[in-house]
Amino acid sequence: MVKPERFSVLVAGAGQLGSRYLQGLVRCLNPLRIFVYDPADGSRHTAAERWSEAGGPSTGHVVSYHDVLDDVSTDLDIVIVATTAAVRPMVVESTAERAQVRMWILEKVLAQSDSDLDRITVAIGKRPGAWVNTWGRMTPWYRQMRSQNGSGPVRFGVEGGSWGLACNAIHFLDLMAWWTDEDLVTIDTRGLDNDWLPGRRPGNLEVSGVLTASYSSGTTGWLSSTPPENEGVAAGSEDPTRMWISGETSQWSVTDPFSSTQGLAVKSDGRELRGRIELQSERTAPLVDGLLDSGTSELTDMETSVNQHRVLLRGLLDRWRMVSGEETDRVPIT
Repeated sequence: MVKPERFSVLVAGAGQLGSRYLQGLVRCLNPLRIFVYDPADGSRHTAAERWSEAGGPSTGHVVSYHDVLDDVSTDLDIVIVATTAAVRPMVVESTAERAQVRMWILEKVLAQSDSDLDRITVAIGKRPGAWVNTWGRMTPWYRQMRSQNGSGPVRFGVEGGSWGLACNAIHFLDLMAWWTDEDLVTIDTRGLDNDWLPGRRPGNLEVSGVLTASYSSGTTGWLSSTPPENEGVAAGSEDPTRMWISGETSQWSVTDPFSSTQGLAVKSDGRELRGRIELQSERTAPLVDGLLDSGTSELTDMETSVNQHRVLLRGLLDRWRMVSGEETDRVPIT
């Protein structure tokens, strides 16, 4: 394929995460024509500031900001959907209806209901070329650990204070599916707390307590989060403090598994691996350049992630219906 003069990239949703994607695009080696879409003036302004702070104007990339999708190109190489879960199906549908899209990068949580997962799946279609940003699979630190691990099912656990279990559980559920080459089968939400608290993003909730998971070949694990210690602090504002993964022949104990500075993984034989989780602004350029150059990614493919999200959302929805008394088909998380 002959490379175009510029590859076209749409960043849909220019809030906290979308603007970090935009910052990361500064470092792309491929020449880009970037469209940033967000109906909120403040989000577009923040994105423009972060583009400038990262040195965007001095690159050869071209960027523009839009409050409506009609102003965006109808021929797009990559669409990054970094909106909240509530509006993601609508944005995916609107983009797919008006534009030819080669590849998609979708943020998690993918959606808030089964029916919204269906909307996303139908809009994008079954062609290969859509991935979900559960980044554990492409994190060098986790890849090093996995390469030194034996095969077979494991037991695992994640614990910490108010780390956003509803929002971030999918990261760990997907990480262990990849680690063991298994499928997520069930989750048990009976250990979750009854009180759901306001999350960091307005209109969405978080929950503490214990969620347990089971996989297709025997892997089991639990995710544990405690409520915020201080009143007025948004739920989901901290990081998990410890993760452990125990197999037949070895065990990993990981301190600060979400650390963007310096985490530590210790194997049962005494081996130590120090590592970190790259910021989204660091991950974006290798991800986008890799997609443009090869058409593939180490991220979770959409079909796999949709199946995982169905298991998670159904379990959380059952719990939310019970504690809220609402007859609803969606769970208010993002």
